Amino acid sequence: MAVFNSRAFVKKIILDVKASYWFVPSTFVVTALILAELLIWLDHNPDLIPFPLPKSWVDQQGDGARQTLATIASTVIGVAGVLFSMTLVAVSFAAGNFGPRLIGNFMRDRSTQVSFGMLLATFTFAIFVLRAMQGAVDEQAPFVPQYALLMAMILTVLSVFTMIYYVHHVPETINVSNIASDLGHRFSRDIRGLIEMRETMVVEQPVARTRAVTTEIRLNDAGYIQQMDLDTLFDRARENDWLIEIHHAPGTFVSPQVAMMTVQSDADLTDRQRDTLRGAVATGNARTEEQATPFLGDQMTEMVARALSPGFNDPFTAMNCLNWLHAGLLEAIEYRGGLKPMETPRVAIHYTDFNDLLDPYENCIPYTITDRMTRIRHLDLTRSLIRHAGPDHPQAERLRRLAKSLDQPEEEVRLF
Repeated sequence: MAVFNSRAFVKKIILDVKASYWFVPSTFVVTALILAELLIWLDHNPDLIPFPLPKSWVDQQGDGARQTLATIASTVIGVAGVLFSMTLVAVSFAAGNFGPRLIGNFMRDRSTQVSFGMLLATFTFAIFVLRAMQGAVDEQAPFVPQYALLMAMILTVLSVFTMIYYVHHVPETINVSNIASDLGHRFSRDIRGLIEMRETMVVEQPVARTRAVTTEIRLNDAGYIQQMDLDTLFDRARENDWLIEIHHAPGTFVSPQVAMMTVQSDADLTDRQRDTLRGAVATGNARTEEQATPFLGDQMTEMVARALSPGFNDPFTAMNCLNWLHAGLLEAIEYRGGLKPMETPRVAIHYTDFNDLLDPYENCIPYTITDRMTRIRHLDLTRSLIRHAGPDHPQAERLRRLAKSLDQPEEEVRLF
């Protein structure tokens, strides 16, 4: 049960749920079930409603109401199947052309989740209202749930507009410019978030003395670090006067055979304290962008690599990704004084710095130098970074070396 008390584990579960295709549609379905039961109850107790429905909205024919609900249910579930097929095609196309690591971006698309939920909720609502209709088809006065039938018609109209929107939305999601733009905006947003967070952090200077015991903490499972609860680590370190050194930052791969962190303390750690420290780290099967901002840059680097591969040969997509990488790096240079290195002696960990953010941008070089147009654009953007960073920036020399590697002599052009 200790793992369920871990805030890192709980946050990982929440993020996994957000990136699933089942949670939002399931919520819509449950809501539709509750709404169906509520409206059927109101139809059985119409005196509780202060105003009656207009006569033109009232359907007294049970057979017609049954056919209407049956038509709604069968049609909507058929459309939902078509939309699901469209989603699979879009995801397969994006994974094959832009990289499998981009699938998570499509899974987190809230518009897709809501569209599925709307259609499935309409189907569920119609089925449950149809079940509540009593009496034979030829009965003189069958029970016709007027309010529930009206709501079924409203949900049908909403489902039609949902289908129209989704047909427009699918091509938008696989538009390569929109994919790069979404990654670029999140890259810049996360960099601004890193800078703002560090402005509010209080760096504690622990008393300089030697702790008697050094303990290595290893995780129970291998995987990528997806969440790390630094608040818990800082709180436990202050309460017990520990010094914690974290050897692996979020986004890296760890296994039970390597030490995740080292704790210096005055006494041996109890089993409960060890479990608490392990519970501050949640791992998963894949690297994610949560607490690992450079991963967004890596995804754009992958797009650059695929765009400049012989099978695609799309330099414009590569240049677009470079533009968004450049925009994010400018945020790291200029936003509120830039992203500065940070150290916290109480809990020592490598915080993402400009050097880490520059790695994806530099990793594009082996691909951009193969295309003249993309290489020139990459060089221009690098020179722009040099100008904005200035000669006193810690990574100014690295930027100059990067520009030098891109400033290659023009190859001889032969016309055949």
